[in-house]
Amino acid sequence: MKVKKNYLQHSYSIRTGLLRIFGFSLLWTGAALATGNTGTTAEWTSHGGNLEGTHYSELSDINLNTIGTLAQPKLIQEFALQTGVNGSHMGTPLVVGSTLYVVTPFPNVLTAYDLSTGKTKWTYTPTVNRYAFGVNCCDTVNRGPSYANGLVVYNTLDDTTVAVNALTGKQVWRTTLADPHTGVTTNGATLIVPNQAKPGSSLVILGSSSGEMGVRGWVKALDLATGALVWTAYTTGSDKDVMINPNTYQSFYAKDKAGDQGISSWETNKWQQGGSSVWGYITYDATNDLLFYGTSQPGVWNADQRPGDNKWGASVFARKASTGEARWIYQVTPHDQWDYDSVSESTPIDLATPITTASGSHSQVLVHFDKNGFAYTFDRLTGEVLSAPRFGAVPAAINWADHIDLITGLPVLNLDSNGNPVKATHQGAVTQNICPSAMGMKGWEPSAYSPKTHTFFVPTFNLCMDYEGLKAEYVAGAPYMGMDMAVKLGPAGQFMGEMVAWDVATGSRKWAIPEPAPVYGGVLATAGNLIFYGTLDNTFKARNADTGALVFTTALECSTVGSPISFKGADGKQRVAVFSGVGWLAGGFTATGKPCPGRTGSETTTATNGGGRVHVYKLAP
Repeated sequence: MKVKKNYLQHSYSIRTGLLRIFGFSLLWTGAALATGNTGTTAEWTSHGGNLEGTHYSELSDINLNTIGTLAQPKLIQEFALQTGVNGSHMGTPLVVGSTLYVVTPFPNVLTAYDLSTGKTKWTYTPTVNRYAFGVNCCDTVNRGPSYANGLVVYNTLDDTTVAVNALTGKQVWRTTLADPHTGVTTNGATLIVPNQAKPGSSLVILGSSSGEMGVRGWVKALDLATGALVWTAYTTGSDKDVMINPNTYQSFYAKDKAGDQGISSWETNKWQQGGSSVWGYITYDATNDLLFYGTSQPGVWNADQRPGDNKWGASVFARKASTGEARWIYQVTPHDQWDYDSVSESTPIDLATPITTASGSHSQVLVHFDKNGFAYTFDRLTGEVLSAPRFGAVPAAINWADHIDLITGLPVLNLDSNGNPVKATHQGAVTQNICPSAMGMKGWEPSAYSPKTHTFFVPTFNLCMDYEGLKAEYVAGAPYMGMDMAVKLGPAGQFMGEMVAWDVATGSRKWAIPEPAPVYGGVLATAGNLIFYGTLDNTFKARNADTGALVFTTALECSTVGSPISFKGADGKQRVAVFSGVGWLAGGFTATGKPCPGRTGSETTTATNGGGRVHVYKLAP
C-alpha cells in the first residue's frame, strides 16, 4: 500500500496490520575512559543535565540496593503534575531549588510547580502564532527550556525565544527570529553557554526546525541578558553564510574542506531550499568553547531533484560559541537519500587512555550515534573519525553501506554486480527493505553517558523501510517533500526497539535488551548504577547499568517521549521524574495506535483530563 506524504493533514488511520502516521506507513508482525565529565547534582538546568549533554546524575540515593525488587518496589510516585495540554511532552523539565519548570507542546505554556507541595506556583502563557502549528513537521513538540541567571529561556513554535523570570513568571524579553509564514518553526531546545569573548555574559544557542518546508536551516546566538541577536550561521550557502573562516576552519577530510561547498555541492540555486535544519540537541565543550550539533536531511527528500553531496545536510558541526565560526564540519551521509540526517546528539567526553591514529593521540573525543547505523567517535578538535563501527543488533540491520572508510571519511556503499548502490533511492522507483529506516537506528532520542561505568546507553530502533522518490514542486512556505515511505520491522527479531549499552573504548556492545515497543524517549544514567527510560507501551522502567537486568517497572497512564531527570527534592533526597503524554506521530507506534491523553490528534491542545503529566518518584520512607 502506498501512502503519499501530506504534511497538511494531521491524521492517521489503522488498516489490517498497517499503521498510517501522517503519511508514513508502519508494518509489523506481532580505550579506557576518564571521569572528567561531570553530571548534575541537586538541580537539572538544561536538557542534558549539563552542557555536555550526558544525561547523567551524580545522585546515588536511589541505587541497586535501595530501589527494591520487581515484586516489592521501593520507588513510589510522589506527584503526577498535570500540564493541562495534550500532545507529545518531549525533552525534560527543569529543576532549580525547590521548583520544577515545564514547557508544554504547542501552545508552549511554561508552568512552575512547587516540589514541596506539588502545587502550581505560576503559569506563563505566551502569545504564539497558530500558523506555525500548521506548517510544523512531525508533531508540535517542544524539546525544552534552559535556566541561568534567574531566567528560564525557551523557544515557542512560531520562531520566538522568550526569557521568563524564574521567581515571578513575568516575561523579561522576547525575540522574534523568523516568520512562520515562510515555513520556519522552532521546536528545539535552547542551550545557555558562557560567552567567552565577553566574560560575565552568556549566550542562548538555538536552531531552526522545518527542514521539510523548502527553507535552509540555521543556528543563532542571543545575548542572555537582553535577547539581542549576536550571530547567525546558516547550514547551506556560501562560506560566509555558514560562517566558515578559512583561517580557523580545520576539517580533517578533503571532502569537507571549505570553498563555498554549501553552494557548489548543489544544482543551481537549490541550496536556498536546502533544509538541513538544527532541531536536535546542541551540546557544549567549555574547555575549547565549542558547540556541537547535527543537521537534518537536505531538502527536498526526493534525492534525484538535488544532485550533488548537498552540503551541509546530514552533517555534524563544531562551532566556536563566542564567535559562531565553524571550527570543523563532517558530512556524515553525503547526498542523503534516506532521511538519515545527523540530528542525534553529539557528546563530548575525555579519554584517560588516548586513541592513537596516524595523525597522533586523541583524548578529547566526541561520540555520535547516527541514524544511519554507525557509531562515530571523533577527535573533537579536528573532526577526524577515530572509529565508526555498526551499533545495530545484527549486521543486516544496516544494508545501505558496508562500513565507513576512516581514511576518506566516506561511507562505503553496498554495490550490486554492476557497481550501482543497491539501496539507492530514485524518483518513480520503489527501493525495498532499506535498513535502517528513516526513523534511524537511533533517532533524536538522547543517549546517556555514565562516567562511572564508562558506558553510553543508547535507545535504538529495529526498523527498515520501502522508499520511493516523488516529484515535488517548490512553493514558498509550503511542504517540500517528495517521497513515499513504508516502515516495517527490521531483521533483528520481533521487537521494535532495543536498549544498548555501548563501550566507546572497544567500539562494541556491552549488553543489549530487546524492547517490544519502541524506545521513543531519552535515557537517564545515575551514580546509583541505574538507567531509567520509558517505552511506547505505557511503561517506565529502570535497569542495572552493568547487566541490563530489569530492576523496576511501573505503568504510566500514557507513554513517554521525554527524557527522565534526577534531582534533590525539597527534603534533600533524590527524585526521578519523567514526562508522560504522546501526540499523533509517536502515538502511531503505541499499542493502541493512538495519541494520549485526549482526542486523536495534538490539535486538541486544551485538555479536559489534565493533559500530559510529570511523574515524580521517590524512595518509600
